[in-house]
Amino acid sequence: MTRRLWLVRHGETAGQSSIRFHGKNDVPLSDEGRAQIRALAPWLAGAQFTAIVHSPQSRAVESAAILAEACGFATVERRADERLREISFGDCEGLTAEEIEARFPEFWREHRAGRALAFPNGEPRADYAARVAAAARELVAEPWSGDLLVVAHRGTVRQFGRALLGFPSDAEDPFAVGLGSLTILRQDPGSAAFRLELLGALP
Repeated sequence: MTRRLWLVRHGETAGQSSIRFHGKNDVPLSDEGRAQIRALAPWLAGAQFTAIVHSPQSRAVESAAILAEACGFATVERRADERLREISFGDCEGLTAEEIEARFPEFWREHRAGRALAFPNGEPRADYAARVAAAARELVAEPWSGDLLVVAHRGTVRQFGRALLGFPSDAEDPFAVGLGSLTILRQDPGSAAFRLELLGALP
């Protein structure tokens, strides 16, 4: 039986996630973000989810709840996985790119060049990639069939793709995933590999 991982990035937040770096910050969804997630619901119509797995951060928890209610998945198991939290941006939490560049110009140059291993006092990228990859591989090793919904963050969705599609964790970003977007990874019968079926679709 074909298996699909439906990866949803939470909607816009009260902390302006569209322009600000929020990782460990537990910023809630904004009204705009709630509308983005409700608009995504028709894309999930007809899916038969075995479970809904989400980050424990409130913007992902609420996004998962909105989808469960809007799509009639109220009886589907929902569970949080700590490993799906967004990366910590350390001293850059809540800042815009322009603010980070102004406060940490040397770091920002290294970051833009792809050489920074972590944000100032933040979680190392390698550690983040490893924890999300471990969660992804554990999930796909479970004996579920059909569909599995994962609701998390931009970085988490990207790391799922890297882990399951074979992209190196330090490769140029292969995933463009906007707020309130849907990405689908598909595993065909008899295949151990996943492939990309849909990337960053927006309502």
